[in-house]
Amino acid sequence: MSRSPLTGSLDRWFASPSALLRQTPITVIFVVATIASIGMPTLVVTSVPGLVSGLLVIGVATALAALVSRRPQLSRYLSIIPALDFIAIGVLRFATGESRSIFVSLVVLPVVWFAVEAGRRYVVYAFLGVCVVLLLPFVLGGDEAILLREIIRSAFSAVSFGIAAAIINEVSKQARLRLETVREREREASSELSKAADVQQSLLPPPLDALSGWSIAGACVPSRAIGGDFFDWYRTDEGLAFTIGDVMGKGAGAGIIAATVRAVVRSARTEIDPTVALERASNMLATELGDAVVFATLFHARLRTDAAVLAYSDGGHGLGIIVRADGSWERLVSDGLPVGIALDGGWSTREVRLQTGDMVVVFSDGVLDLYDDALEAIEAIAALAADAPHPHALVDWVAGEARRQHLPDDVTIVAIRREQEIAGSVPSDHAHAAGTR
Repeated sequence: MSRSPLTGSLDRWFASPSALLRQTPITVIFVVATIASIGMPTLVVTSVPGLVSGLLVIGVATALAALVSRRPQLSRYLSIIPALDFIAIGVLRFATGESRSIFVSLVVLPVVWFAVEAGRRYVVYAFLGVCVVLLLPFVLGGDEAILLREIIRSAFSAVSFGIAAAIINEVSKQARLRLETVREREREASSELSKAADVQQSLLPPPLDALSGWSIAGACVPSRAIGGDFFDWYRTDEGLAFTIGDVMGKGAGAGIIAATVRAVVRSARTEIDPTVALERASNMLATELGDAVVFATLFHARLRTDAAVLAYSDGGHGLGIIVRADGSWERLVSDGLPVGIALDGGWSTREVRLQTGDMVVVFSDGVLDLYDDALEAIEAIAALAADAPHPHALVDWVAGEARRQHLPDDVTIVAIRREQEIAGSVPSDHAHAAGTR
């Protein structure tokens, strides 16, 4: 599970690799203040050696920040960087007029650096750093005539900055606690989603044992950890039943609905007419979950393997095709509403007879995202099916492309092909209606 923007931002600030990120604006402000002190007539430079020395100290601090950022194992030296900043400010203050220097205002930068670190000792470090900045000019030979006045003023300034550092330190502590809470919630959510994804994957049907004269393959690639698509298949007395469903929406909620619809459809496994499964699913969604306004497209089919006849009912799905052995193809008729919209969605059962080499391919609308145009996508899937040596080749290609392209919608596909002639079957080249419930 990806981290939230809040987590990522705080991580970048609190982690040692952010040392250069924190030091760079400080260095830039120092350079700007130096240029202003040299170029503006209202500002003065009283010691060129001091000015050069201060800039050299800033350069060392910036270089150390870059080194720590590249080598996190050196993070134990992180506190040296703001300490050097304090020293540089004190030296530059001495070199640019002491109390008239604009560098004294920059002391807030290393104060904040120390204050955001975990531990009360960093408040003390910040306080001592301010004292260094305020008193270092006098150590270096400042105007002794104003020494007492400056010491008193510096004491009040140091206390003020120390209080500010304590406040920032407490806010930083609370931010860390919130960050850890966010991390813990993300870990819990990630764990729950991972378990739910495992459960959803376990609901996918296992490979079928040898189905004489037929081969079948299916895949479901969710766009998120949990998807709203599903497919299912199972043996029946007359041969085989299979289903593809696409629940409105994405994520965990859609996944729960998909699992429920799958279970309801399976409850109709003894019913020969596939519309029964759609009616039960629609009744469940419309009555039990009516307030949630949930619906799903659903394709459910039952294959009579001995007769090579596929009976199917399409609830608003509309993405089923038959690819004939000669390479021609036709779409399976879809004339009913999605399940969950109405108790009577006008679903009908239609039948189609399959010849040797014919392949039935049903897929979700996520497959359309593999191409720029929906019609182009259907034609392309039909062409791939015609060239595929077996259904697994087609399904593996579609699933592989879905994973490679990281599509925004779930991708589900089922393909079943008649592999050999079945004794006693009657050839037929056209799909036809078998009745309407």
